[in-house]
Amino acid sequence: MMTTTAPRTRRLTSRLLMTSAVAMVLFGQPAEAEPQGRAYDAYASSRYNYCDARILGEFYGTDVEGGKIMIGEKILNGIGTNVPVVLAEARDVGYACAWEDTGYSYNDARVLASIWGFADPYDAKLKAADLFTWGNSQQVRNALGA
Repeated sequence: MMTTTAPRTRRLTSRLLMTSAVAMVLFGQPAEAEPQGRAYDAYASSRYNYCDARILGEFYGTDVEGGKIMIGEKILNGIGTNVPVVLAEARDVGYACAWEDTGYSYNDARVLASIWGFADPYDAKLKAADLFTWGNSQQVRNALGA
């Protein structure tokens, strides 16, 4: 039994392949994902970090890379002011980052624990992840002197 989405998927796939084939004939090289490359560059040059991309990606049902592309596309399309609004919505419904998303090491957690007065680095990891989640990663960098 064939569903109605299977023929549509085949048509879309064939169009994609045809577009790539035409690009090969006309330009002698495969079609590049230039818009995504530009979007990624816009993200990389922005004030947003991995945690922001993760939250946005999860909120829209994709991965971190998808979140980076979305942030970059919003910036390129002149609606970069929309990013903080969407991030706030995602945070409000429970999307969050973990210590692993911050890019810091266990030794950094030990230093943060000492600075923030925690006996256990685990508590510093939780606080840092929370700061990253809520867009306050600069406080972590400041505490570490970075």
